Amino acid sequence: MIGIPIVSVVCHCDDCQTGFLQLETLPGATPILDAACGTPCVLYRNDRVTCTKGAELLEGRKIRERSATSRLVATCCNSAMLMRLDDIRHWTPVYRDRFVGDALALEMRINTQFKPEGIALPADMASHPSIPLRFIARLISARIAMTLAYSAASSPSPCLRPMSTAGCSG
Repeated sequence: MIGIPIVSVVCHCDDCQTGFLQLETLPGATPILDAACGTPCVLYRNDRVTCTKGAELLEGRKIRERSATSRLVATCCNSAMLMRLDDIRHWTPVYRDRFVGDALALEMRINTQFKPEGIALPADMASHPSIPLRFIARLISARIAMTLAYSAASSPSPCLRPMSTAGCSG
């Protein structure tokens, strides 16, 4: 991962809970969900996440055959690493406990309407029953920045334009 992440969240959606409960049953897998059944993850723009080593060990797991979300697991140790979103989404959630050193501080809990009954949410950060406007604004801002970066990279530099030979001799 390079650059500043979009946001650091704990997602409580039913897909995250189902998917990560399945992954936690793999031999040697470490727990993923927090005590409130949320998935702590850090979101990066897709253009800022690259596997530089061990990509051949990553295996995608889906909770449903037609799901747009693949949870990538390192097959050597059954560690959940990140999620790939096969649809038009422009971000990659990276499982927060995979960071060495200090990861971005968690900022909010989202989709808390899906938390299991009887689970109390800690008061450690803002909690939202669905997707808050602040989260959406960060995603839109990241999409704009990614589009501008792509446009700038694909446009030729004015210094590299072919020079006109009109009026030149030889």
